[in-house]
Amino acid sequence: MTVASEPARLPLSVLIRTLNEGDRIARTLRSVASLGAEVVVVDAGSKDDTAAIARSLGAVVYENPWRGFGPQRHFGEEKCSNDMIFSLDADEAATEALVAEIKRAFAAGPAKLMIVRKASVFPGYDKPWPLSFCHEQILIYDRRVARTGPNPNWDKLEIATAEAPIRLRNPLWHYSTRNLNHAVTKAVYVGQLAADTQPVRSSAGLTLRLIVEFPIAFCRYYFARRFFLAGGDGFAYAIVGAYSRWIRVALMRERAKREGK
Repeated sequence: MTVASEPARLPLSVLIRTLNEGDRIARTLRSVASLGAEVVVVDAGSKDDTAAIARSLGAVVYENPWRGFGPQRHFGEEKCSNDMIFSLDADEAATEALVAEIKRAFAAGPAKLMIVRKASVFPGYDKPWPLSFCHEQILIYDRRVARTGPNPNWDKLEIATAEAPIRLRNPLWHYSTRNLNHAVTKAVYVGQLAADTQPVRSSAGLTLRLIVEFPIAFCRYYFARRFFLAGGDGFAYAIVGAYSRWIRVALMRERAKREGK
């Protein structure tokens, strides 16, 4: 079954950013096929078969050089045919239960903002661990009242409505990293991006954070986000999560010292 095999039933565009996601993009596209929505893929110049796979599964693919998370998402919003957008990444998959819930929400008259829950799936697992922590984010929105801002570090929505979002109960599954090596590499990339693009902060304040950031972040991941329920894998990825926070601070401090702040 391809994304284009069913007639569009929802006034919704699924928007996906990609870069060398040939090993994962098919799972994402197939997970939203039964929505019957338009699928728009914004590819940042993949060297693998990401774009070809996306086209073969019915997605509309646009090429756009990578300028950061916010700008890339904003570019894609301009390319969508519908005002209602479902922002999805190539490392995420909508469950059947979530797809059914989205359809019910649209049948009832869609809200302008919908919060979607993300459940993490560790490498080597097919689904989240029991009682997995879910991150919540507005991922379905009306671009007439919510647009992605220009910050290259994240894709935060700039919202121009007082209407409260509705919360969808069923989560999507987030396969954030392929393995530990990928997790560490991703942490360093995101940390360097923050150091290069965020306003320079005081090196004195960053030195204090350098000391406390890792243990605080580890406790947040391991206990508050319940990584401990995933056994040894949970411990390992809590360490990587804490490292991702720490290396960001360390790289920002390095820049601050270099620029004499």
